[in-house]
Order: sequence, then C-alpha cells, then structure tokens
Amino acid sequence: MHTHNHFPIDYYAYNSAIRNWNTGYKMIFSFTAIIAVISSDDFFIPVYTFLFMGFINTYLARLSIKEYLRAVRIPFIFIILGSIAIGGNIILILNVILKAISATSAMYLVTLSTPAGEIIATLKKLHLPGIFIELMYLTYRYIFILSDEVHKMRNAGISRLGYINYRTSCKSFSMMLGNLLIISLKNSRNYYNAMEARCYNGSLGFYNEKKKICKLQVLLFLIYLIFLII
Repeated sequence: MHTHNHFPIDYYAYNSAIRNWNTGYKMIFSFTAIIAVISSDDFFIPVYTFLFMGFINTYLARLSIKEYLRAVRIPFIFIILGSIAIGGNIILILNVILKAISATSAMYLVTLSTPAGEIIATLKKLHLPGIFIELMYLTYRYIFILSDEVHKMRNAGISRLGYINYRTSCKSFSMMLGNLLIISLKNSRNYYNAMEARCYNGSLGFYNEKKKICKLQVLLFLIYLIFLII
C-alpha cells in the first residue's frame, strides 16, 4: 500500500481491509481500550493494548508495519516532549509514555480504518450537538485543505531557492504564512459558496452504510477483554 502525499489518513481509511467493520463496534472497542489503559497503573495493559491494536491495524487492516510505525511516530515526538516536561522519576515518565502511545494505537483502530463521514454519522446517532459535530468535521477537512496549500507553496519556494539558507528560509516562511492567511480566507468563501450551491441549509447530511458485526469482531473483543481481566 502506498501512502498519499496530502491525505494519508483518508487514504488509509478508504483502503483499509477492515473498513467494512461496523463503525460503532470499532469506536466502542477503541474507547474501551483507551479507558482500560488510562485507568490502569499496570505496565502490562498499555503494552498488551499496543500490541493487540497493532495486530489489528497491520495484519487484519493490511497496513504495512512501516506505515503503521510512521503513523505512530507523528504523535510520539510530542508525547516524549510532553512526558519529559511533566518531570518526576523515570518510572512515571515511562508510564505516561506507554499510556499515551497505547491510547494512540487504540484510537488508530478507528481513524485509520474509518472515513470521517462514517465517524460523524455514528456520532450523530449518539445525539451529540449538531453544531459541534459539523464544526469538527469542517475543521478536520479544512486542516487537510490548508495542508495541501502549504505543500504547494513550500514546493514552489524550494524550486525558487527560497530555502537555500537560514535567512532566506525565514523570509520565505514568513511570506508563506501571510499568503496562507489570504488563501484560507479566500478558500473559506469559495467552499461555503460551494456548500450553498449544493442546497446547504445549516445542517450537513452523512451517508451511513449499515454494517453487521461479524463473529470475528466479537471474538477479537472478547479475547482482548479476557486477557485484560487475567
């Protein structure tokens, strides 16, 4: 599986081998694992959860180990820095790091195998405030739109030797931020006009495909809980 340059999370979600799993099941499984990790002081549970979720995300979801570790590496740097900032003894720091990494791997069970629209549709079933859900979805989408613009501007700057030295890099970076603000305002108007042209009336609708929970899914959940209790 090859990664997409600008939308890797969406790319993984749409091409995941477990995309057809019930979204509600994956969310319950993920949240159960996160709660178990956070509420326990046992080192075994975070390690066990990380390995179990890694097995699902790689072997069953058909995501290569290299790509999975690349996805884990992104928050890992922030987790390390945040844990060091907490201070305390080395045992406490390691415990925080293990919990954070394990919780992230559990969260990836949903984010790397479920398109954003299906997650939002499932959240709507929980009767969460509509404005909260829609803002979350639009923010999520707009992050990738801005990321795409940054990627284009950076490539344009590199092709014009805009990052040849430190002074030039700072100047190019400041110019890019200014352009990004202008582009973001312009794009926000364009995308809102596009939504209105598609009969947007203040509420976003999401298609939610009905997916059954198979025996394998139930078995995996039971195995996780059994070893968790033992």
